[in-house]
Amino acid sequence: MESIAPRLAATQLTLRTGTRTLVESLDLALEPGEVLGILGANGAGKSTLLTILAGLATPAHGQVTLDGQPLATLPPLTRAQHIGLLPQGDEGGFFGSVADFIALGRYPFEHRPGDLAPHLTTWELTELARRPLDTLSGGERQRARLAQLAVQAPRIALLDEPLTHLDPAHQARLLAWARGEADAGRSVVLTLHDPNWAACHCDRLLFLHGDGRWQSGTPADLLTPDSLEALYGPGTATLWRQKDWQSLST
Repeated sequence: MESIAPRLAATQLTLRTGTRTLVESLDLALEPGEVLGILGANGAGKSTLLTILAGLATPAHGQVTLDGQPLATLPPLTRAQHIGLLPQGDEGGFFGSVADFIALGRYPFEHRPGDLAPHLTTWELTELARRPLDTLSGGERQRARLAQLAVQAPRIALLDEPLTHLDPAHQARLLAWARGEADAGRSVVLTLHDPNWAACHCDRLLFLHGDGRWQSGTPADLLTPDSLEALYGPGTATLWRQKDWQSLST
């Protein structure tokens, strides 16, 4: 399997829920080798956007292409061979073991042999491999979901709030994994709520305001007190120290 990610691009994408426009006329291209962070308040359209980028939902307007081919025309299995999605939702109803759950990541590549051991080690799940998945804590299940995505080895990884339930050590491990994927020529998209993580680990950011407006730029461009208060509301910039913003541009 090739390492370099194909080019996933959205053109004039408009997302709506009911009568509300979440995102209007978004132009976005994911580049191989980058980590893109998406920030926005609850309900701003972050999860909806990832679902559409994965080809699992249809936008109100516009289209998503993979190396120039409309994503909607590709069979689901073909999409899964290129794009992996880590949704927010839990895997309710799975009654097998942790190892069985992680092995499902191989499904798009049934012909590909695979060794789960490295992934179990990376996500510190070796001792839990034979446990029923539904007996794990929230953080342990999140690590199992991340291991399943790693087994799939998508060249474009879309992760929706992947830091949920993880302790600081595993949050750092996840972000290091994302950086490693990008350094290997793949594309990674993360939805995040912490600008500090975004500043340290993302090459580019996308702000969704939830009313159709969006902004795209580097962390140094977008992570300013004024921009954060416009994104999250008055007073929110005080959660981060001014020197954090100054360090971005030095």
